[in-house]
Amino acid sequence: MSSANPSAAYQAIDQLLEAGDFEAARQELASVASDDEAFTVLRIKLDLYDGTLEPGAAMQRLIQLMRRDPEWPFAKALYQEASNLAYQSRRSSVSHSHPPPPSSRKPGS
Repeated sequence: MSSANPSAAYQAIDQLLEAGDFEAARQELASVASDDEAFTVLRIKLDLYDGTLEPGAAMQRLIQLMRRDPEWPFAKALYQEASNLAYQSRRSSVSHSHPPPPSSRKPGS
């Protein structure tokens, strides 16, 4: 993988993830320096897609990134995807649920 064009490398790994080729994506990510934060979202995406990271945990890691930089590249989109996965798998966070409707008190109660 060419480190001369990190954007092309990022896109190539993302395409592997979208195609479901997790092993090839893992190998490509292994060739990137582990402290290269430009690939953090892809590392989270790989873990989310291959099932080693629960959607809620992925959301927490993405929130940490977005607290440091609200415009972290691709973090919002992956956060939304993780949120949808959590909802679909019925592992949605209670904090994202709607509050219960107010109870109506009957006269004389």
